[in-house]
Amino acid sequence: MRIRKAVAAVLAGALVLTTFATGTTSEAAKKTKLKTKKVSIFVKGKKKISITGKKAKHKYTFTSKKKKIAKVSKKGVITGVKAGKTTITVKDTWKQKGKKKTKKLGTVKVTVKKKVPVAPKVTPSVQTPVVPPAQTADTQASATPVPTGEAQTSATPVPTATPSSTPKVTKKPTATPTAAPTVTPKAPKAEITLEKENINAGKTTTAEVSVNKGTVTDVVWKTADEKTATVQKDSADAKKAEITGVAKGETKVIAEVKVKVENTDFTVTVESALLKVADSDALVVNASVESAPTEMTVGDEFALKVTVDTGTIESIDWAVSGDAIVVAETESGDVLKAVKAGEVTVTGTVTVKQGDKTATDTVQFTVYVMEKYNIQDAANFWCQNADIKYNDDGTLTYTKQQGEQDWQAGEFGFVVPREMVGKFTKVIIKYKDATLNPPESEKGCGYVFHYDDEKQVSWIEGEDHWDDALRIYGDGEIVLENKDPDRALSTVRIYDGVLNGQVTIVSVTYQM
Repeated sequence: MRIRKAVAAVLAGALVLTTFATGTTSEAAKKTKLKTKKVSIFVKGKKKISITGKKAKHKYTFTSKKKKIAKVSKKGVITGVKAGKTTITVKDTWKQKGKKKTKKLGTVKVTVKKKVPVAPKVTPSVQTPVVPPAQTADTQASATPVPTGEAQTSATPVPTATPSSTPKVTKKPTATPTAAPTVTPKAPKAEITLEKENINAGKTTTAEVSVNKGTVTDVVWKTADEKTATVQKDSADAKKAEITGVAKGETKVIAEVKVKVENTDFTVTVESALLKVADSDALVVNASVESAPTEMTVGDEFALKVTVDTGTIESIDWAVSGDAIVVAETESGDVLKAVKAGEVTVTGTVTVKQGDKTATDTVQFTVYVMEKYNIQDAANFWCQNADIKYNDDGTLTYTKQQGEQDWQAGEFGFVVPREMVGKFTKVIIKYKDATLNPPESEKGCGYVFHYDDEKQVSWIEGEDHWDDALRIYGDGEIVLENKDPDRALSTVRIYDGVLNGQVTIVSVTYQM
């Protein structure tokens, strides 16, 4: 079941404003200028952007339009990545009366050139050639090599022979191009789900394997202890198996899963949760929490509803590891209350009674509690070639502007909060009063995800999901889905639309 994430708007920080920060009289008199306007470097070459008239307490930022061509450090050092052209935007950011302001200083046109490969310099062994008197000039020209370059500095002069015909030029061997390496996909992850984790000897339960990607081609099933339980693969579906209790004890179900991902075969071994087998005449219970939450927001409450497959619940004892959540007793039942950000594990010991017999089972789940975000409180919203306005109702209004070049279309986006990276797959952006793509416009907006495999919030290479089909007009929502299970989404960018088109961002929500 999808668990709706907390509204986590990561929006703040206007990046295109029109005034300078006020400071001392001498500082205000300075005029900050972008001195570097054009840069030409080789691949792996470096060049620092020069800014004159820098002011104290001002932050200067540098953004490369095409990081695959040239990247730029926080200090403005450009590094050539591969041959091509790009533009780096330079901005001046400061605070004035508690508000963040930004002014665009200009752009730097960057040309990255390929390094011309230089043939390795070969210095031959220098020996004094001996020319017999009877030897002809033609014979010497073809048989006695004349050292060149540094080798010609030999103390013994070498007679120069004039060949009777044009010397034969030996061509350099043509390098055989190396084929692009084949990228092997990452191994899939597998999981075993048990229908019941508690059974009697002589009774059965079922197990099923699932993978996060690829196609399961076969499964080899077994148990860690066949004296406690045995397993039989389903004849119709290799992903399923039947488990039979043999004698009182505990064991695990083990599956060797064969998976094909992008024409690559993997074998993944996975174990189930602990399977408990009781005597044939013992009372056995399996308890569960209906729709147990995996994420909550500070201030949220969740009513705990426990169900059992036999008997009547006598009592439930709850324990919570950590202080982000508390369990409160109410007239209608036990309730989880999220009180602060953090991760906790909730454990409940359930006791049931049937006739004169009692039995217990344990339920356990982990909850991640997030802070409640306000759109204007977080400092992760940005734009370029555009303007952002803070509204009294807590929303933000984006207005598309045009950059100096035709391709510099306005765009906006946000960086995912650190604690959310890797914990969701879908982003829902609610908006109103949008005019970015009026009915008469032919082109929609596009979007791009940036990923971070290390789960750090930052810009990195790896842009995916380019599209131009978003129609942002009137009131609605933008639903963007990360379809790569191996990579954590760290940044969202939305670009294009008509000049001076607007959209008011109401909220950003994350979902599993």
